[in-house]
This record gives sequence, structure tokens and C-alpha cells, in this order.
Amino acid sequence: MDNIISALGAIIDEAEAMQKAYFFTPPTHAGERRSYEKKHSHELVEWEEGGHTYTARYTVECSCKNVYAHGEYTKDGKKTTLTAIRNSYNRMKEANA
Repeated sequence: MDNIISALGAIIDEAEAMQKAYFFTPPTHAGERRSYEKKHSHELVEWEEGGHTYTARYTVECSCKNVYAHGEYTKDGKKTTLTAIRNSYNRMKEANA
């Protein structure tokens, strides 16, 4: 449970930090761009909380001119928002404390 909470915290922090990623200047070399993508992307996390199944993933892609950041969040297999994920995260954090 702790590893799910820490992974969710990292996804939420990354999503907040990358809100305006389109306007960021990407690294100039291809290897640096791939490293940037790997550093800022987060693998799929799946958990159950309150009788619902949630998933969250955050991906970052760089072109030569732009940085594209995208969060994919679901609740019971349907798209949802970062707010719903954040609320679930906060409830799990409180229950685990």
C-alpha cells in the first residue's frame, strides 16, 4: 500500500509541475530528450479504494520544439480527472496514517 501511495504522490506532483509543459523548451539532443521523457514519465499504477478500481499513468514526450505531457486517469474503466485521483490519494493517505 505504501508503494502505491508514493507512486501516486509522484504522479500527482509531476502532473502539477508539468501543467504548462507545452511551453517548456525541450533538450536539444535526441538522447537528452529520451532521458527527459524517461525521467518525467510514470508507469501505470492500479489500485482499489472505496469499492472502485482506479488507474493512473503519466507520460511525457519531447519533439524538437515542444514538450507534451499527458495524464491518463480512470475510475472503474472510465476516464476521470486528476482531481478524482488526488481525492482517492488523500483518502488512502489518511487511512494509512
